[in-house]
Amino acid sequence: MLPLVAALLAFTLAAPASPAAPAAAAPKGRGNPVLARGVRTPVVGVAAAVRMGVLVGNGGVFVQPPLGFGFGLDLRYHALPIGAARLGFELQAGHDRFGDRRSFVVDQDGVPTTVVRPLLLSHTDLTLGPSLQIPARVLFIELGGGVGLAVSSFRRPWSERPQDDEQVVGYDALVRGDAALAIPIVRDQGIRLGVAVNKIFSKRRVIGDPSDPAATPDTAVFDLYLDVVLAYQAWF
Repeated sequence: MLPLVAALLAFTLAAPASPAAPAAAAPKGRGNPVLARGVRTPVVGVAAAVRMGVLVGNGGVFVQPPLGFGFGLDLRYHALPIGAARLGFELQAGHDRFGDRRSFVVDQDGVPTTVVRPLLLSHTDLTLGPSLQIPARVLFIELGGGVGLAVSSFRRPWSERPQDDEQVVGYDALVRGDAALAIPIVRDQGIRLGVAVNKIFSKRRVIGDPSDPAATPDTAVFDLYLDVVLAYQAWF
């Protein structure tokens, strides 16, 4: 009996590992190690975004529909654990552009002719501020904000002649707040879906109603706008 038990024990020890054993190893290919990090491990995120801008302040008086487009770059570094989240900072920069058209009827050799001229409103922004990252199983919830500078430009045609255009440029303080879902998809790369609110504090005023000959500059064209953001993001 003892020789039989000894033979079985020797066979068991010499047998190759079960085929299921390699499956327990670290996943290959579609792996996102950043999702497995503890909150005490810092996370760096870099994103390149396209923006859809929406004028929700006075800028919508001049641009209809109040929609625009833009792009942005941002860097986020989260390192300080706070409960189940990480606190850090975010640095953002981007550009938004909104456009409309104005039509003027002119007399060319006795023939009424319509001349269409562009109206342009643009904002270039740079902000720095705190950011909070909350791990949520397969994604991150990120909340942030910042203060910085907005370089804005407004050009409005008053006639068919470019030399009559009104042009205003501003260098003003900007406050930004944002919220997003950051979703790693493969190898710590993925997408970011979010929205940001931008408030420009500008003292520059322009005439809101050009049809009123007695109107005075009373409208802050550099004001409040939103960004709906879709970005490619990578984590390190």
